[in-house]
Amino acid sequence: MSNSQAADSYTQLPIKAHLLAGWPLLLVLFGGAIGVVYAVLAYILNIKIYQSTLSKLNKVLANLLCSMSALSGWWFSAQLIQGQLF
Repeated sequence: MSNSQAADSYTQLPIKAHLLAGWPLLLVLFGGAIGVVYAVLAYILNIKIYQSTLSKLNKVLANLLCSMSALSGWWFSAQLIQGQLF
């Protein structure tokens, strides 16, 4: 896949799909560097989910699962680091 094809497939999604896929980016506000990593990974995976051929219900459920996994991963990583440092 060339860069132009990737850009075209990225822009084919409606704004609503980008908003639903991007809600884990709220981790950027309070998650620090670890939150940014998990949020960006979740956003990329959610975009891939919305580009898939799943039904709408399955896309929303997969989005929630991916996003909640990112939040949980951030939480456990933060607890692990905090436990090691303090």
